[in-house]
Amino acid sequence: MPPRPLDLDVAIYRDRVQVTNRATATFADQRANHEFSNAASVVAEPRYLEDTIVRAIRQLAHEDRAFMLCDPIAHVVGCETALDESERYIVESALHQSGMKTVVFEID
Repeated sequence: MPPRPLDLDVAIYRDRVQVTNRATATFADQRANHEFSNAASVVAEPRYLEDTIVRAIRQLAHEDRAFMLCDPIAHVVGCETALDESERYIVESALHQSGMKTVVFEID
């Protein structure tokens, strides 16, 4: 099977991230090692959110070795709470820092 660009659906919950590879439907459900949510925000600690996203992507890589990180895209398809502008920035930054070139918000 030839490598294909990484195209992910991402859902964010309190101290948990779920990632699905759109091409293969491979799914990873990753709990946070360090809490990134608090009572005020589901994405209160950006560095721990990023860490959890990276570990979820690694789970996918372990399951599906046929993707490449060439122009990877993340579609934010779910979140436990509505994201305000600053929270969207945190999510977008965490995904970019995790290696995603393009981030598309498909929630509202």
